[in-house]
Amino acid sequence: MKRLWTYLRFNKTEQNGFFVVLVLIILFSIVYSLVRRNDKKDPIAHQVRVFEQSFHDSTGLVDYQNKKYSGADVDLEKKVAVVEPGAESKERSTKLFYFDPNNLPPDDWQKLGLSAKQIAVIKNYERKGGRFREKSDVKKMYSINEQLYSKLEPYIRIKKEAATENGTDKTTLLYDKFETNKAEQIDINTCDTNALMSLKGIGAILSKRILKYKEVLGGFCRIEQLKEVYGVTSETYDLIKDNVMVSNLEGIKKININQIDANSLGKHPYLSPKDAKLIVNYRDQHGNYTNIEDLTKIGTLSDLAIAKIAPYLIFENDSR
Repeated sequence: MKRLWTYLRFNKTEQNGFFVVLVLIILFSIVYSLVRRNDKKDPIAHQVRVFEQSFHDSTGLVDYQNKKYSGADVDLEKKVAVVEPGAESKERSTKLFYFDPNNLPPDDWQKLGLSAKQIAVIKNYERKGGRFREKSDVKKMYSINEQLYSKLEPYIRIKKEAATENGTDKTTLLYDKFETNKAEQIDINTCDTNALMSLKGIGAILSKRILKYKEVLGGFCRIEQLKEVYGVTSETYDLIKDNVMVSNLEGIKKININQIDANSLGKHPYLSPKDAKLIVNYRDQHGNYTNIEDLTKIGTLSDLAIAKIAPYLIFENDSR
């Protein structure tokens, strides 16, 4: 026993070395614990979520796929989406009645068999100035499929509106979420910088940005797209909206969705590179697209994204 104690006895130098090693081990353990704790917080993912939410809040756009609704949409969702488990099929049964789709309350849409998401799309369309002027306009809503429209069509009763000053009524474009103003002076698809600079609030720099965005976009479908141009504030838009127009949609550059590659498609402002890759990959796996509704089969594109890109797409067969 004495030999063992003598063997384990440290001199002064060995004692100092032992304590240094012990302190280093303790410090290493503390640092390792802190690093592990920070990794679990995933700050990058949190920053991404904060950025996405702030973007949708600032633009007022609704991304239904990710459920980032505006305040009005959240209230609407709460109002129409509270259904008891197992009662959904009962609520969507044959509670049909004659109705005017314009400004129809959410509760009545729900009685007609529409889901909360479908109702939110319709109400967002109305908030942007959309109107149903014919029965077929209901069918043009992206959230209304063929089967549902066939069930509702016999019960649609739309009140006729008074004609406009020139005796004709405006027509709503397919998949258009906003009405096009036809009483302006400058066509933003054909004008030059000088014409734009004649508008209040538009200078040399802003006029060039508008024309640049038009080229990247492929042409304007509606005047509301001016608000997407960097530097065009709400105040500036209010100053110029009564003096601009979109009269010729024939010049809009179309994208053949069955021929374009992912890299080129991802350059469009309304599609991210990830969305473009998913669209092309789905086409390569399942064959060419035949209409805009085929994009819903991908399952990752929001209703808003599809509605915005729709006017710029054509579905011609690939000749290769």
